[in-house]
Amino acid sequence: MSGMAKVELADIACSIARTVGIVGERWTPLILRDLFVGITRFEDLRRDLGIASNVLADRLRTLREHDIVETRVYQDNPTRTEYVLTERGRDLYPVLAMLVAWGDRWLATPDGPPVTVVHRDCGHTTEGVVVCRHCAGPLTAANVTWHPGPGGRPGPGASLVGGYLTPLPEALSRDAE
Repeated sequence: MSGMAKVELADIACSIARTVGIVGERWTPLILRDLFVGITRFEDLRRDLGIASNVLADRLRTLREHDIVETRVYQDNPTRTEYVLTERGRDLYPVLAMLVAWGDRWLATPDGPPVTVVHRDCGHTTEGVVVCRHCAGPLTAANVTWHPGPGGRPGPGASLVGGYLTPLPEALSRDAE
């Protein structure tokens, strides 16, 4: 095992691997959670999470490098900045919503989930659901199939998965063009 080169997740031809390589470190989803609920200042993030300053600074640096958060000045003299989600960062909301939904279903205490999410548009409590962008039907492991995409290639981290993918039906491959 010691002779094997370490594979960087960013180098794997897999969107999951590349995403986890950026936001999958154990503190990062919690930092994103706090940013989504409105905690934007470094010291407030550090206190809320109970995280070491150097770890928080490192995670925020990674998020900034990948255009997931940006800094914004909220005070001059002395200059103080806060962290705000970019469009790319806000697009991670469904990922967090699904982690919350799974955690609420499988890991909540007998008292119930620790947070309730309310949809502003209708005023009802809700949870994350993955739906088809075309018909709005729910997507589940039982009703989807996985097919090779144009960016797929075998290699470290994806050397066998291609053999498990179903070739795209001819009619659908014409739609993709």
